[in-house]
Amino acid sequence: MSHDSPELPSDRPPYDRPSPAWSTGQLKLSGVRPPDPHSGAHRTLRLLRRAYRWQRRVATVTALGYFAAFLTLTVKAPSLMARPGPGGLPTGLVLALVQIPVTWLAVLLYEAAAHRFVDPLARHARRQTRMAVTDREQAP
Repeated sequence: MSHDSPELPSDRPPYDRPSPAWSTGQLKLSGVRPPDPHSGAHRTLRLLRRAYRWQRRVATVTALGYFAAFLTLTVKAPSLMARPGPGGLPTGLVLALVQIPVTWLAVLLYEAAAHRFVDPLARHARRQTRMAVTDREQAP
């Protein structure tokens, strides 16, 4: 399992600066709540990382899983791989040639997952960043 470190500041304050007011509980007294870590830009980036990670795993399992199955059959069942298959070709050769379309299938799955899941999240993150920059520039 891969773990990404967030690009946003960590929860621990730096040692050379005082702790922010929200971490000491002073804001709770005034009625102001700290920002929710499960919303906003941090949430969008987390969702984007998760979607991209899932996309990588699906494509990798598709391509490498077939290759691992082919290698396992080659080592564990050589008689099956030498047996004549469709068109008189050995089954091992047919399975080796089928690996090319399986790899293309992995690429197509990768692109389809990117188009359906990752690209909308990336557009949303880009819009949020643009809005934050615009708000920062307009603030006095």
